Amino acid sequence: MPRWLKVVIAATLPSTAGVLAWWICVANGLGLDSTSIVVGLVVLLPGTPLAIWAGQAEPGTGSPSGSKREPRTVGDVPREPKAFQSRSELSERIDRLFSARRTAAVCALVGGRGVGKTHLAAAYARRCIERGIPVAWLHAETVDQLHGSVDQLATEAGLRSDADDPATVARKVRAWLQERREPYLVVFDNATDPDLLAPLLPSYGRARVLITTNDHSFERLATMVAVEQFTEAEAVKYLRTRVGADDGGFRSLAEELDRLPLALGIAAAALVGPPRLSCESYLVRLHATPIEVLLARPRGEPYPTGVAQAIMLSVGQTGPEAARLLGELSVLSTSGVGFELLGPQAEPALAELGARSLVTFSRSDTTAFVHRLVRRAVRDQAGRDRTLAELIETAGQRLCVAVEDVSDQDTWRKFPTIMAVAEHAAALWEAVEQVPEGEFAHMRAAAELVLRVRHVVASHLVYLNDGLRAVPVAEAVVKGRERLLGAEHPDTLAALHTLAHAFEYAGQAMKAAALYQRVAADRSRVLGDDHPDTLWSRASVAFSYTMGGRAPEAVPMIEQVVADQERALEPGHPTLLAARYFQAYTNVEGGRPERGIELYLRLIADHERLFDHDYPDTWVVKGQLARAYKAADRADEAVQLYEHVAGQQTRLLGADHPDTLITRHGLATAYEAVGRTTEALAEYEWVVNRFETVMGPEQTLTKTARDDLERARRSLRLR
Repeated sequence: MPRWLKVVIAATLPSTAGVLAWWICVANGLGLDSTSIVVGLVVLLPGTPLAIWAGQAEPGTGSPSGSKREPRTVGDVPREPKAFQSRSELSERIDRLFSARRTAAVCALVGGRGVGKTHLAAAYARRCIERGIPVAWLHAETVDQLHGSVDQLATEAGLRSDADDPATVARKVRAWLQERREPYLVVFDNATDPDLLAPLLPSYGRARVLITTNDHSFERLATMVAVEQFTEAEAVKYLRTRVGADDGGFRSLAEELDRLPLALGIAAAALVGPPRLSCESYLVRLHATPIEVLLARPRGEPYPTGVAQAIMLSVGQTGPEAARLLGELSVLSTSGVGFELLGPQAEPALAELGARSLVTFSRSDTTAFVHRLVRRAVRDQAGRDRTLAELIETAGQRLCVAVEDVSDQDTWRKFPTIMAVAEHAAALWEAVEQVPEGEFAHMRAAAELVLRVRHVVASHLVYLNDGLRAVPVAEAVVKGRERLLGAEHPDTLAALHTLAHAFEYAGQAMKAAALYQRVAADRSRVLGDDHPDTLWSRASVAFSYTMGGRAPEAVPMIEQVVADQERALEPGHPTLLAARYFQAYTNVEGGRPERGIELYLRLIADHERLFDHDYPDTWVVKGQLARAYKAADRADEAVQLYEHVAGQQTRLLGADHPDTLITRHGLATAYEAVGRTTEALAEYEWVVNRFETVMGPEQTLTKTARDDLERARRSLRLR
């Protein structure tokens, strides 16, 4: 029942009953006081439960019990295409299947590529959104895409922990779906492996799962709904609606394209033009296109004749900029390319590709998608033309621009872009690896560029202390560079160093130390003992011992490295300055805070001599000096310095920059140390709130701040 009708009933029924009670009491001669009491009871007794009833949420609009957050729409739901055919029989089957069950329902739309499964699922998802039912649109074609999409859902729902592997995330998401009391739709688009999806599917609860796939083995997991080509009537209706007039040739064209929705969409766009074509002219040109059916035959059923010809005919009619952009999109991730990566200069080409139905767009008009048939046709044609390497290199250059220009100070702001680039670079590397070994030579430059992009991504993730995400990316870079360049090439050793750094922030400090030692030995042999890279790896060995809780062992190691660097490098060399920072930090952690204070003061003096007053790293060092004061039981000095540094970082970087938040966290601990409990709690609460907003609730820095807040609250209660 609509909320407004409930409110009307709750408001009018008690008042009507009250008027009737007044009339009865007066008619029976009751006094004014008695009449008032009777009327009041008549109004109040039904009024209270009716008010509660009117305030209850409608099904599908409430929040699930026990969830941390209620994610509304996760992922990009495709928007409705032009002249969309609702295919009412299939839509009604989906509706019946889900409405007939009060517990978890799993439905699989199964059919060959290009029959419109994704758009049918998207239409159902849009209807759910309109009814207030939350939707998660997840990509499931590859393992990486599935893990990434599920990870996004878990993060949006507040379920994911930094230490969770994909299996743990899957268990949490499944449990969360099963515990829901309100409906929730999850779409797994282009699923290929039932074994990957099985651990994610709820067995009870109110969740609804919709799978699109061309693999009939999903029958063991879901109720199947077969999706085939348009009927003749649907195909002709689509062409008539899309083109706007019937020239008598729509039936012949539909049959030539086997009534496949994708091919009909491409053909209709060509008919509309410009220039506008008749069906007869289009069929002549289609038959004359010198191209074979390109796509590999799926299990037991060939793709219909004419699809590849229709695709390549439409591609051939695009302008050079649009064709070039389509080539790039066809080698990037199938989960879609965000407009922020393409830039405003791509808008005309995107408009042209959209008009020819070669790309589609998300409902929010922020992401461009290329259908897999189009991708395959374009990529295979590029392989025959020996232009695939050029496409990969061009796409890699686009990604390179997106991440190489991101400064360390802006990494946290650009995190969504960095993760999008990570997925696209993985798709490019997959395309590189599929090239036969005998043809790999002409792919070398493109391969090196893709590895460069992935190395930058790994470095950004390390800067954000996100070792769990950084490790697999860094491992792939190491493997690729070993193949291309050899195990001892300087670029390979740089990738190994980054991998060690990732292990360090993934909580595997001693594994990192062993890898740093290997890199230091190889760099010493290849580059020499006094090369800055060799000395940097040696310093990193010592610091990884510190991060692993073995600071006393690290102190003599870092002291020796710094002495060697001071002998070999200029006083202002970045490697030496970074090693001196390690030296001071390690002394504090190793129980020698006064020695650490002395080293920090010297380092700060050199920073102020070498750099501008507002150089951000100088203020980071000063924040660490405040931490050293606190470790040396000089808490009053720590408070004073923390307050000064926090003010300067707020001015330079902003209140929400991670460097500022780390300093404010340190200030809270200093307030607590000097007994300023109220201020400490207020500072902890502010820092936790901002960390959760900026970095996410499960990020390591957020969790550390939250743990300190809870510890401080417990300590206050015990006093």
